[in-house]
Amino acid sequence: MKNQSDIKNIIDDAWLNIGQNQRVINPFNMDTDEEFTTKLTWLMTNPEYFSFICKEIFNVEVLPVQALMLKEMWNRKFPMLIASRGFGKSFILSLYSMMRALLFPGRKIVIVGAAFRQSKVLFEYMDTIWRNAPILRDIVGGNSGPRRDVDRCRMILGDSTVTCLPLGDGSKIRGQRANDIVADEFASIPREIFENVVAGFAAVSASPIENVKRIASKKKSVELGEQTEQEIMAEEEDEMGNQIVLSGTAYYDFNHFAEYWKKWKQIINSEGEEKKLAEIFGDDGVPKGFDWTQYSIIRIPFELLPEGFMDAAQVARSKATVHSGIYEMEFGACFSTDSNGFFKRSLIESCVVSPDNPISLPSGEVNFQSMVRGNPSARYVYGIDPASEVDNFSIVVLELHEDHARIVHCWTTNRGRHKEELKKGLATERDFYSYCARKIRDLMKTFPCEEIALDAQGGGIAISEALHDPDKMEPGELPLWPTIDEDKEKDTDGEAGLHILEMIQFAKSDWVNEANHGTRKDFEDKVLLFPYFDSATLGLAIADDKLKDRSYDTLEDSIMEIEELKDELAMIIMSQTPAGRDKWDTPEVKLPGGRKDRLRKDRYSALIMANMSARKLRRNPAPPPYEIVGGFATGNPKGDGGPEFSGPAWFTEGMRDVY
Repeated sequence: MKNQSDIKNIIDDAWLNIGQNQRVINPFNMDTDEEFTTKLTWLMTNPEYFSFICKEIFNVEVLPVQALMLKEMWNRKFPMLIASRGFGKSFILSLYSMMRALLFPGRKIVIVGAAFRQSKVLFEYMDTIWRNAPILRDIVGGNSGPRRDVDRCRMILGDSTVTCLPLGDGSKIRGQRANDIVADEFASIPREIFENVVAGFAAVSASPIENVKRIASKKKSVELGEQTEQEIMAEEEDEMGNQIVLSGTAYYDFNHFAEYWKKWKQIINSEGEEKKLAEIFGDDGVPKGFDWTQYSIIRIPFELLPEGFMDAAQVARSKATVHSGIYEMEFGACFSTDSNGFFKRSLIESCVVSPDNPISLPSGEVNFQSMVRGNPSARYVYGIDPASEVDNFSIVVLELHEDHARIVHCWTTNRGRHKEELKKGLATERDFYSYCARKIRDLMKTFPCEEIALDAQGGGIAISEALHDPDKMEPGELPLWPTIDEDKEKDTDGEAGLHILEMIQFAKSDWVNEANHGTRKDFEDKVLLFPYFDSATLGLAIADDKLKDRSYDTLEDSIMEIEELKDELAMIIMSQTPAGRDKWDTPEVKLPGGRKDRLRKDRYSALIMANMSARKLRRNPAPPPYEIVGGFATGNPKGDGGPEFSGPAWFTEGMRDVY
């Protein structure tokens, strides 16, 4: 029968999940102080006891699963970490990098991410660990600690450094040398930059002369019979060579991260069998000195995490409200074959312009990026999905060209964000739809707009009214009215202003069919294109935002909004109503309490509306400019108060006193 002390210990150690019949072994079983010092030094460098050094030196308590991860990464030269979102892999990688730097003096570790901000996330974790670890600070001395420069961040620990670098296009970091490389969010790191630049960091020894001397000495030792090859191999296993750690959240299998994962899996499953390895490497042949045991895959889905590590309610909500394929990638750490929706993810990605995916049209090769300021000489159309009480308000801007359309800008808001901006003084319009109308007008100042496709449902009417309300216009702005249809006269046709609002009725099945099939056809024909996006463009966007002091509606925001647009498109599924009509929507999901709902699709709706306008305008190109004869009207020459403009009465009277 257990006493109260035993019961208390069992309860206190329950989080370790080691079972009631197992015991935690205390390694400090020794007789003399001399043994303690020796044992302590051994413990500090033994991967079996990394939880000890984390607690005592870094002042960080780790779970058993995290300690096992640290051990596995430590013992392999090519570990791959695929973890559930929210697991804290960035923190573990930060801790791991600092441990390598501390335990191996003179170590050079480089961290790269999809964007500089990603690698800086790891740096901020290291900074937090440093500030909360007084014993660590005492060990490494006063010259150590975090250093922040314009183009890099460094953590100095004695003679070792952990450097977080901006990846960019690879040109600024080419020539760097490192013992260890940590590549976080690997799916977003361009393959060619990683293979041609980043991987080269670790291809050369940080001390090549010493390495040459060491290898030559060992060979000569075997020749002279001083050592056997087996003894040499045993020594090399204990030596810490260069290392590359690949980490991230799972993605689609057409991405290079999935390709690397498949190859790692094949190598591990081969168990070093020569025939299998030959099949893996093909014509290139198995590299000299290849060691399959140095490859490792550490996969941590949400289901394997200890209870309480993440908010189960939030994860359950994500599972209920996120497409199953995305959930499996984000939380299940599983690579997905492709989206099974109407717009396949592979099709979407094939329309992203990039050096890896050059798109050539009759007008030439297309290359562009997202923007927050348009070209005054270019043509633009907007698609706008107005918010209801719970949905987002979304704008998608397309730039029109002779043979294609470019998705150049995306902006989304909601009532919650509007309230936050009111509190911060970033917005002055207290009415939500007035706030949205102001955003439209501000965009028109830099993206000259030929047509605005606006959903007439939801808040569409409120938006259209705000766009011609004189009280909501600034000096020089014109009221915006619905477009004029020669076949269908409207009461607003005679109003003065810009008639560029195309009010869309989603209830019309013919329009919905054409909009969806037309958009997919334009993707297939590569005439509707997404901007080039990689770590370099995102890094440049962040730098541009800082240069222009943009902290609100930034270029980075637009880039990430377009990425969200791609995610929404990939979730759209086509089905039929009971009446047999085609419909397009996001998957139905169950919310807590059994209530059903659907995922948001506001950006998608804005895109197909904008694209319909683009298709119409491409079919009916803008008329050639008229040759102007004479000058500007400066007033009625007769001075009799008559019209200053010629034309029909509905126009001349409407233009009176406009300018």
